[in-house]
Amino acid sequence: MVDQLRSNPAADLKKLKSVATSAQLNAVTTLIGRSRDEGQRQTGRTAINELKVQSVNLDNSDPKAGKIPTVVIDVCWDVSKVDVLDKSGKSIVSPDRPDTGWTRYTVANYDYAAAPTGGWRVATGQDLKKAPCAAS
Repeated sequence: MVDQLRSNPAADLKKLKSVATSAQLNAVTTLIGRSRDEGQRQTGRTAINELKVQSVNLDNSDPKAGKIPTVVIDVCWDVSKVDVLDKSGKSIVSPDRPDTGWTRYTVANYDYAAAPTGGWRVATGQDLKKAPCAAS
């Protein structure tokens, strides 16, 4: 979804609500909004090379107190085929940008009681300092 929204400046940012919530929704909305304000757009797609589930917690005993089902997943992404262009069409990607890296995402389901399979959204994301995975 992020690739789609960064590639098409006319696409509605509200689409992010179908895949993100909480801090992650705010962070990605802000990032894409700033990029759009500066006339930037993305070409190419991010590849996911590897996923590692770190934990699963399906405790839905007290959603109002934050006890909600969560899954923590480490994702190795590959942006070797992604470019970011400024408003004149010139690449603004640093030659030092790594092609791959790891991010730990917490995926939460605030609507688990009503939508146990369809309510999952990325709630947080944090880049990890670990050896990169192989590029695709």
